[in-house]
This record gives sequence, C-alpha cells and structure tokens, in this order.
Amino acid sequence: MSEVKGKNKRDQIRIILIVILVLVIAGAGYKIYSDNQAKQELQNEYDTTRANLTSKLDSISFELSDKISEIAELGGDIDSLVILKDSIAAERNQLQRTRRANKALIQRLDRKVTGYQELLLAKDEEIVELKKLNTQLLEENTELKVDKNELNKSLNEAAQREREYQQQISLAAKHRAENIKIFNINSRGREKEGNFRRRQAQKVKVTFNMAQNDVAPVAGHKIMIQIVDPVGNVVFDVARGSGSFQVDGKEQFYTAMQEIVFDNSKQELSFVYDKGSEFDKGDYKIVILADTYEIGQAIFNVR
Repeated sequence: MSEVKGKNKRDQIRIILIVILVLVIAGAGYKIYSDNQAKQELQNEYDTTRANLTSKLDSISFELSDKISEIAELGGDIDSLVILKDSIAAERNQLQRTRRANKALIQRLDRKVTGYQELLLAKDEEIVELKKLNTQLLEENTELKVDKNELNKSLNEAAQREREYQQQISLAAKHRAENIKIFNINSRGREKEGNFRRRQAQKVKVTFNMAQNDVAPVAGHKIMIQIVDPVGNVVFDVARGSGSFQVDGKEQFYTAMQEIVFDNSKQELSFVYDKGSEFDKGDYKIVILADTYEIGQAIFNVR
C-alpha cells in the first residue's frame, strides 16, 4: 500500500515538473515571438519611411533636372545645380543599399530633403527673374532696332543688372560662422572658455557652427582657422598641421584646416591646436575662413 502511495506521489511530481517545463517553453516561445514581431514592426516602419524618402528624393531630382534645363536655356549658371543633382543621386543610392533600420540616416536625409525643397523654391524665384530679364532684353532689342546707340545702351544696362544679380546670389550663398567659442586646454586636459594665463596657454580649442544657408548648395569646403598673434603674424607650424593658400596671387598661411561637406544642418566644427610652447602675452584674433574668404572671427587674451 505504501509503495502505491509512493508511486502516485512520484507521478504527481513528474506531472507538475512537466507542466512547469511546458509553461517555461511556452513563455520563452512567446517572448521570442513578441521580440520578432517588434523587430518586424520596426523594420516595416523603416521600409515605409525609406520608400517615402526615396520618392521625395526622386521627385526633387526630377524637378531639379527641369530647373537645370530651364536655367541653362535662360543663360543662368547651372554648375552648382549639376553637382547637387549628383549628390542627391548618391544619397538615394545609399538609402536603397541600407536595408536594416537606420534612424540616424533617415533623420539626416529628412533634414536634407527639407533644405532641397527650400532650394528649389529659391530657384523658382531665380527663374522668374531670368525670364523677366530675357523678356526685357527681347523687348528692348525689338523696340530699339532703329537706334543702334540706344540698343547698345540698353544691352549694357541689362548686362550690368545681370552682373549685379549674380553678385547678389554669390553673396547670399557665402557661408557664415556663428556661436564661436574659444577654450584653453591645460596640461590635465581641462577646458576653460575665454581668456587665460600664459603659463596655462599651450593648447587652444575653437568651436563654432556653420550658419544655416538655404541658398548655398550641398558641397565640399576647406574650413581654416588663423590664430593671429599680438603683432599680426599667423601662428604657423607645418609639423602641427599648418599650411598656406593663394588669394589674388598672394600666399597666406593658416594655423589649422579641415575639409567638410556643407549640408545646411548647422553642423558644429571643432579645431584643437597644440602650439607646443607658451603663447606670448597679448590679444589674439581667431579668423575663420571657408575656402579663401572670411566667415567669422573672435578675440581672446593671454595674460
């Protein structure tokens, strides 16, 4: 009788263990299923967003092609637009190659699409102005055929207006540095903003943002800084990354340089220059350049 009871008890324990095992396996299976569902939902959302962005990039590229043809026919400058069209094609291809969810890529391209759309609106205004100018030139040419001197005068005035308009576009497309900050980095690697003492001054850090510019195209630029000492000389050491460039046939020096692709995202740039020795006392000027023109400057003092 006791043996039967013992056997029944072992059977009950075995049944309980089997039930527990089944529940554990079921729970694990449900967790795997839930995780797969969440990953699939995230991937589906990414695929939808990617398809929408691809459609927008295709639409922008198609519209840009039309504007390139129209501006070229009207005699406008299309070089920067051709470069931009190639850049959009490259970004579209990168998006198509990226199959797994990539939030950073989507956010970056979404910002760029907004900038491209604003640029297209700016080009619409340029086309309107070019059409007005071409219509005006045609009307002037038709009305003033009788008087050659008057015709020449009108053409010269129109050419001058075109030059002024192109100059305005060039000026508007120039970049600007904002939020310029200067830090001293001491021997322990600690950073201090603003003026500093000579015995602490060996490394200088300069940070700033590239200001938003909806007219400027997405393109590569050389961004340089000049640290100008109290007597007007540029702090310069080839071994520490310094170099030179030409402006109007004259050689100028830069303290440090880096190459960027401007994408109209208010990107932050940072330069760290290790002089290797103490700075002399006095007022120093930081001059920031894009390619060959100045985009900002700031001053700091070494006591």
